[in-house]
Amino acid sequence: MKKTFPHGVLATCCWFALASVPHAQIGTPDYDPLGEFDHLPKQIRVQVEFIEVSHEQLTELLFAPKVPANGTELRKQLAQLVKDGKAGIVETLLCTARSGQKATTESIEEFIYPTEYEPAELPAEPSKDKDKDDKTKTTRRDPAIGPLPTAFETRNLGSTLEIEPTLSEDNKIIDLRFVPEIVYHVGNTVWAEWKGEHGNSPVQMPTFYTLRVNTSVTLADGQSMLVAALSPKNKDGVTDFTRKLMVFVKADVITTGR
Repeated sequence: MKKTFPHGVLATCCWFALASVPHAQIGTPDYDPLGEFDHLPKQIRVQVEFIEVSHEQLTELLFAPKVPANGTELRKQLAQLVKDGKAGIVETLLCTARSGQKATTESIEEFIYPTEYEPAELPAEPSKDKDKDDKTKTTRRDPAIGPLPTAFETRNLGSTLEIEPTLSEDNKIIDLRFVPEIVYHVGNTVWAEWKGEHGNSPVQMPTFYTLRVNTSVTLADGQSMLVAALSPKNKDGVTDFTRKLMVFVKADVITTGR
């Protein structure tokens, strides 16, 4: 027996069917309830933020029994704190890649420094001088040779972001491996002193301060997540435990050709 439905009932059923599809919000560029653009290429844009707060603020923000994986609301609270001058955005890193591929973005200065030295030494033989009449000979010793650098390394100062996103089959979930890093040169450590007639040439090594996160997370498309809290340096280049950097990550699926 064939059943028929009033026109209004059919329209209502269709509306509920469309509303139940968990895609992007209506009106957004990626809103595609019928999957008409599933065949188009997809890329993932990853955004990492370092937001500075006091240690007390961090404790208050995380006082809830459980911080949800969706940190969008928490990020909104921090946006208000930044607006009120109670928090600060230290760095924002952005990188886009295709699913399953690695990508890197850098804002760096190459810092080259010696890592190995030849020790200071005296000349092998003294030098001999003659006077005008060639009657007497005097012997003098050349200046000693100071430490000589023989090997060098390069350290990138600034910010770097490495990502490797993998998109799920339904284009809604991103498995993300990422490594954001900020490196500062905060001083030098002297290991040996050398003073010669041409000035000082100490043997020294640079000291770096690094903020780094190396992890893998699973994200929903367009949602922020709090992934780490780090302690920044103070003006002397040592760890400042009174302040914290909250590290947020967000991954957006981008449809090519929309």
